[in-house]
Amino acid sequence: MMGTRHSWTSKLLKVVLSAAAVLPFIATSASASSVFIDANPYKAFHDTYDESDPDRKFRDALDMKFYNVELDIMVDTNRTRYEGPQYPDYLQGKVKLYVKHDAAAWPNTRHLYQYFEDMAAQIAARGGSIHGDGRSIIVNLDMKTANSPNYEDVADSLQAIFTHYESYMSHGYIGSANSFTERAITVCLSGTDALKNAYFNYISGQTGKLLAFKDEVYSITHSRYGNVADYFPNAADIYHRFYAVHWKHIESGFDTLMPGNWSQEEEQRLKDMMYMAEQKGYTLRFYSLNGNEGAWHYKFPNGDGDAAQRWTQFAYMNHKLGTRHFVSTDSYQSMTKLFNHFLVPLRDYNHRVEKPGGTQNGVDVSVSITDDRRVVEVHKAEGLFNNNLWYSVGSVRDDGYIQWVTNERINPGGQNKNGVQPHSDVTNVGGQQIVVQVNKTDGTGSGLWANIGRLEPNSTITWITNERIAIGGSHTSGDWPHIAIDGDRAVLVYLNGGKLHYHTGRINTSNYSITWSNSGTINNQNGERPDVAFQDGRIVVVYRDGGRLNYTTGTWGQNGNITWNASGSMGGQDGKDPAVAFIGTDKIIELHTSENTGLIWYNIGELEWPNIRWIHNYVWDSGVSSRPSVDYNAATNLLVDLHKSGMNDALWYNTGSIHFP
Repeated sequence: MMGTRHSWTSKLLKVVLSAAAVLPFIATSASASSVFIDANPYKAFHDTYDESDPDRKFRDALDMKFYNVELDIMVDTNRTRYEGPQYPDYLQGKVKLYVKHDAAAWPNTRHLYQYFEDMAAQIAARGGSIHGDGRSIIVNLDMKTANSPNYEDVADSLQAIFTHYESYMSHGYIGSANSFTERAITVCLSGTDALKNAYFNYISGQTGKLLAFKDEVYSITHSRYGNVADYFPNAADIYHRFYAVHWKHIESGFDTLMPGNWSQEEEQRLKDMMYMAEQKGYTLRFYSLNGNEGAWHYKFPNGDGDAAQRWTQFAYMNHKLGTRHFVSTDSYQSMTKLFNHFLVPLRDYNHRVEKPGGTQNGVDVSVSITDDRRVVEVHKAEGLFNNNLWYSVGSVRDDGYIQWVTNERINPGGQNKNGVQPHSDVTNVGGQQIVVQVNKTDGTGSGLWANIGRLEPNSTITWITNERIAIGGSHTSGDWPHIAIDGDRAVLVYLNGGKLHYHTGRINTSNYSITWSNSGTINNQNGERPDVAFQDGRIVVVYRDGGRLNYTTGTWGQNGNITWNASGSMGGQDGKDPAVAFIGTDKIIELHTSENTGLIWYNIGELEWPNIRWIHNYVWDSGVSSRPSVDYNAATNLLVDLHKSGMNDALWYNTGSIHFP
C-alpha cells in the first residue's frame, strides 16, 4: 500500500531523491537574492514540561509554534493502574504513565494522557492540525527505566491512548514499507530500547497498525564517526524513521563545553549528515543546543550568542537542502524570539583570504562589494615595521567561496605606497568602478592620505592619484580614517584629539580626485576607532567610547553639510573595532569583536530615524578574530566580512546574505 498524505498535511519525511536531483538545487538556492525561511517548523523543545498542572512549558510549546516536543514518561514504584471515574474509561485497568524527568517512587505529576488531551483540543480548535497550518507535531516519548516498568504493560497503556486519538495519529503497517501516513500527531518512541521492542511486538500480535514509530540515539557516549555515512548504515523502515543525535557528532568539543569555532568544516559536516539522513528516509533531532537557559551540560560558553549562530545556520541548511530536520533546545523563548523575527545574516562560506600561491596575511583589512559580485580588499602588510599597502580582488561564487584573482601593491603612478590604518570603499560613478583608499601616513606626523583608482574588468585596479587630504589648502591630520561613498559623494570620519571628526567631499572622475568641502566634529562626540556607512543621504557612524559601543546618525544636506541628528548606545554593549553597513533602505548591520573573547558579534539595527532600535545581538564568527570590516550589496543580497585572526595575522572572510522576514 502506498503512503498517503491528507490534504491538510505537508510532507514531513521527504521522498528520497538522487544526489543528481538535489545538488543543483543546493547550489542555486545558496546565494539566491531573495530568500524566505520560515524557521519555526525546525524548532524542537527539549523536556517540554515543568511537571505542573496545567503544564506551563507544554502550553508554551503549543503557543510558540514548536513542531517537535519531548515528554519523559515513567511508572510509579507499584506500577499502579488507572481505576475509578476520575480517569478516562479507555484507560481503566492500564498502567499509569506519568510525565516526569527525575526518578521518583511516586511521581505525582501530570499523566501522559492529559498532554494528549491538550493537543487534541488545540487540533480541533485550529482546523485539524496543531498550529492550523497542516503540519504534524512530533511527540517524542522518552521512556525512563525507573521503578522497573513492565514494558508490555506500558505498550498496552500507550496503545490505549493512541487508539483513543487514532483519527489524529500518523500511522503505518508492519511489513509495508511505503504505508506511512502522516496526520496531526506523529509519535516517536525514544529512550530505552526495551519499550521500542515491546511496542513493536505488541502491535505485531494485534492489528499490525503502528500508531507510533521509533528512533535510535547517538548520545554523548557514542563515538564520533569521521564518515557521516556510518551513522546511517541502513535505510529507514516503517518503524525506524528517526534519529536523536547529540550535537557533539556535528561540532567537536560540544560534549566538553568547549565547542570553539563554528568552522566551514563543521558546516559541511552538518550539511552532509542532514542530506545523508534525508536520502535514507530519516528525520533528525539534534539535542540540545542551549543558550542562557537549560541544563548546563548542553550550554554554549557564550549563551544565546553562540547558540543563535548554530540555530540560524541549522534553519538555513534545512532551507538550502529542502529538508525538515529539527534542532532541540531548553532556551525555547530565545529561539522563538529569534525565529519569529528572523532578520539575520546567513553564512555561506568561511575561509582564508587567498592569493596566487598561498594564503594572505595582513592587518587593518577593509572590504567593499561591487554590483557584479566582486570583492575588493585593502590591507597593510603584516609586521610592525612593514607598512606596505596591498589590495586584492576576487569574485564570489554561487556557493559563497571567493575566487581571489589579484593581489598587488597599491601603486598610483607606478610608485608603491606605504601607510598605516588603511580603509577603502568602491562606488560606481558614470559607469566606472572608482576605488578610494585612505590611510594615515607611516612617516612623521599624522597626515591623512587618499589613493584613488579604477577597478578594471580584469579585476586589477589602475591606481591614478595619491593626494593629501585637505580642505582649503589646510592638510588634515588624525587617526583611524574610514570612508563611505554614495555615488560621487564621500564621507570621511577620523579621530583627532580624542574627538570624532568628519569631512565631506565629491569625487571628480575627470582627474580622479576628491574635492573636500566641509568638516567638523561628529555631534561633539568622543570615541575611538569609528566606522561609517552612507546611503541615500543617511549617515551612521559607530564607535567605542567609555567602555561601550555607540552610534551617531546624520543627514547629508546642501553643499555637503551634515546635520548630526542623534547619538546613543547599542543597548549598553561593549566591544572593540565596530564596523557598519546598510542592509536595505531602513536597516543596518554592525559587527564588532568581543572585548573579552575576540569572537565577532553582530547587531541588527532597525532605523527609526534619526534613532536606531537594536535587535539580535548574537555571534557571527566564533573564531578568535580582530578588527572586522563589513559590506553589503543590496542588488545581489551579498554580505561579506573580512577580518584578521586574533591569534596571528592571517586574513579570513565570511560570505553570506541577509534574511529579511
